[in-house]
Amino acid sequence: MFKVQGSNHLITTSSNHLIIIFVLCFLLLLGVTSCFGQQMKAPKDAPHFVYPTSVALAYGIGNTFNGSDMVANGNISCEIQQVFAYQFTNYFFTGVGAGLDFWFYDKKTSTFIPIFANATVKLMDKKTAPFIFTNIGYAFKWQVQNPLDEDVFYGTKAGIHFQSGLGVNLKFSEKISLLFAAYYKMQQSANKFRESDLVLAETSNQLFHFIGIKISILY
Repeated sequence: MFKVQGSNHLITTSSNHLIIIFVLCFLLLLGVTSCFGQQMKAPKDAPHFVYPTSVALAYGIGNTFNGSDMVANGNISCEIQQVFAYQFTNYFFTGVGAGLDFWFYDKKTSTFIPIFANATVKLMDKKTAPFIFTNIGYAFKWQVQNPLDEDVFYGTKAGIHFQSGLGVNLKFSEKISLLFAAYYKMQQSANKFRESDLVLAETSNQLFHFIGIKISILY
């Protein structure tokens, strides 16, 4: 049985959302400030902290179960991420990251907050070089739209979050690089669907698949 949330719960939920946004913004500001302090002191090629900030756009592929049959995954994903990593060599860095992942489909919106571990490998030490990356973690659910008036609502549960891709690293200076990547993303989640005028049921966990492009600035 799906229950309509009361006004007090909605106020509490909104407050929690504002706290999450504030924490993410604070971490981003802390990363930018720390990075300039660390990189000004670090000798060339010495291990140091790096802070990739990225935006990504992905389109759903494959099918999802909506409670009665399988339908095409038409979700569009728009994502921003901030990673806090340590670069051990010119070829490898690893760290942790967080972001916001917005799904859009048929005028419906669903939002996730992925928290993940990152590993990135540059395949050669040149100003223009290919690289591969992998993110794996868990995406918490931030549902920003009430689905009572909808027949199907996509991406309604938190779940495992995974990304991996291949791209090109363009190094502009010792401190700044621009990264372009094509990537695959998998999100474990579920769908809500209408059983009656007042009842929405939820499917079991399933995997949502995406392919997309990502642009990052590494500083």
